[in-house]
Amino acid sequence: MIKENKKKQLILKLPDSPGVYKMKDKEGKVIYIGKAKKLKTRIKQYFQKGYKHSTRTAKLLEKMTDINTISVDSNLEAMILENNLIKQLQPKYNVIMKDDKNFVYIKITKEDFPKIQIVRKIEKDNAKYIGPKTSSRKVEETFKVIRKLFPFRHCGLNIEMLEENKEGDHKVKVSNKVLKYPCLAYYIKTCIAPCIGKCKIEEYKEIIKNVEAFLDGKADNVLKELHEKMSNFAQNKEFEKAAKLRDRIKKVEKIIEKQKVESTTGESQDIINYCIHGNQAYFNLFQIRSGKLIEQENFILKANEAEESDKIEVLEAFLKQYYELATNTPKEILIPHEIENQKEILDFLDKKTKITIPIKGKKNKLLEMSLNNAKVFANKNKAKWEIESKDTKNAAKKLQNILKIKDELKRIECYDISHLSGEDTVGSMIVFENAVPKKEMYRKFKLRTIQGKVDDYKSLEEVLTRRFSKISQKIIHKDYKFKKARKKDHEFIEKHNKVKMAKTEWNFYVVEKEKKLKGFISTKDYSGKVAELNNLWILKSERGNKLGYKLLNEAINKTKAKRVYIICKEELKNYYLIFGFEEIKKTPEELIKREKELKKRHVKTKILAYDKNKNKEDKSFSKTPNLVIIDGGKGQISTAMKVFRQLKITIPLISIAKKKEEIFIPGRKNSLVLEKNNEALKLVQRSRDEAHRFAISFNRKLRQKKLRK
Repeated sequence: MIKENKKKQLILKLPDSPGVYKMKDKEGKVIYIGKAKKLKTRIKQYFQKGYKHSTRTAKLLEKMTDINTISVDSNLEAMILENNLIKQLQPKYNVIMKDDKNFVYIKITKEDFPKIQIVRKIEKDNAKYIGPKTSSRKVEETFKVIRKLFPFRHCGLNIEMLEENKEGDHKVKVSNKVLKYPCLAYYIKTCIAPCIGKCKIEEYKEIIKNVEAFLDGKADNVLKELHEKMSNFAQNKEFEKAAKLRDRIKKVEKIIEKQKVESTTGESQDIINYCIHGNQAYFNLFQIRSGKLIEQENFILKANEAEESDKIEVLEAFLKQYYELATNTPKEILIPHEIENQKEILDFLDKKTKITIPIKGKKNKLLEMSLNNAKVFANKNKAKWEIESKDTKNAAKKLQNILKIKDELKRIECYDISHLSGEDTVGSMIVFENAVPKKEMYRKFKLRTIQGKVDDYKSLEEVLTRRFSKISQKIIHKDYKFKKARKKDHEFIEKHNKVKMAKTEWNFYVVEKEKKLKGFISTKDYSGKVAELNNLWILKSERGNKLGYKLLNEAINKTKAKRVYIICKEELKNYYLIFGFEEIKKTPEELIKREKELKKRHVKTKILAYDKNKNKEDKSFSKTPNLVIIDGGKGQISTAMKVFRQLKITIPLISIAKKKEEIFIPGRKNSLVLEKNNEALKLVQRSRDEAHRFAISFNRKLRQKKLRK
């Protein structure tokens, strides 16, 4: 809490302009971001004596120790800045939409023959996007329907129109040849095959126009056009074409029958209602277009400590965050109650949209229907949330006691390996926080050192080494210092290396402990795109401590290039692959000369590349688990123990073997067998099963990708 004398000083400095304020706790972490038309007036309100704050605001003020402000020119600017900062900083006490990274969109590309795809983000590529959609499964089902109705292409080919003669024959140029064409879709009549010139641009654009109209709820217009075309084909005695359209008309009519909810007008509307429960707000949104319900979406917003008195902020947060993502804004938005910043939100939408708060009549009935759906959605999730928060916490406590682990099991990680006869070997890491799956923390591993053969132990060794190396380095290497080589270090480098320091073009760096040199490495920047590492060397007495990884990491950070290369001996390849380097197919021009020199000397080498963008700091990897679970028996636990010993980490570790559901614990001779209904066992099984599912799904994706090539 801010002290009285600091409050007065703070208020005196506050501007009267619109802007954003950031509340911070004693650790300097931003815990709340708000906006105000007048910063001074809004913040003074927080400090008024006798002012009755909500429970949430009272808790917020208790934890707050400082406020920073940013002034802007208008209320709209303040709202946009507030929204961007909330997304970026994710403060604890703001109302934030959950899982926005998992939303999907339907994308219609801007090409001669447009593709229609399911994507997870909007790009600036002039394509049309429809969304956001919360369920990829529902979108895939929609795809199945429209594929049957309209024979558009859904491949990855790039198809460009070249020429068309008077007879209607035309040529196309096909690039990005990811499959043989025409593909199966043409033969089963779900694609009109523009890839082999089977349709004109106008004909294909008509199909895309119908798809867009259908997705926008204008199925009646599509139906009308199809009826007219069918009549024309029948009059011209083109009965086969007329029959095809007749079948398509029947399918469209069936779908229209399912769209039972109709709005009070023929206009487009979004009906939004919600309920708050258990630190979360559950929203329901009905999309009505051309008078028909075309979509229902449900959203969850994180709303810590929110209650009835916070409902204005909760609804405003949803409107700002949803319509920033939405690609299709209606003419009218129905909401259940007043909001504070209605004008700014309408400006934010930048559309000819009005916000309505109906009190009675048909519009109010639509809002009530939306509220009922929000409650159903909340109850469905509430039951799951209550079970997870109560039963699973008990299970975690029991497991902690059984294993005699000192720390509370706030974070559990489980690992599994999956392959098909040694092909496409992958690893999975799943995370339970407070005994609840934390899917955004899950990670998958495409094995770099084991492919084409069955070796679960080596595979597990690679996965665990890659996962825990950085944690290990923080522990093992805390007393080591990395710095640029000085003149006095040259003698040490020359003693252990053939390079003459006075003539070299390489930048040398050393690592030392207690002012004694322990190793060195060199770097060379060829351009903004290419840099090379060389001369990695560690004292024999220091080998085995992964000190080479520290040198690699620090040296890579010193280079300017986005991709860093290393030419290594064949037998050292796996050492660098585990660190994060990858094998390359083409040698960059800058390294060709060096590669030839080594070949002349008959040195068997590999050129590997490290991509800085791919290897950015991982939020999940930066956290240390309280327990590690391995799917497997004695062999797997022995492998994990070996890795932990090498990395010098002491994280509690167990494995579970599926046949008898035995739990193996390091240092214990006999396995632990718990009763089948034991909550602790169920938690271990659940994490094992989740790791197994996640690994198998990744392996399957890799195999399917190969088949499509």
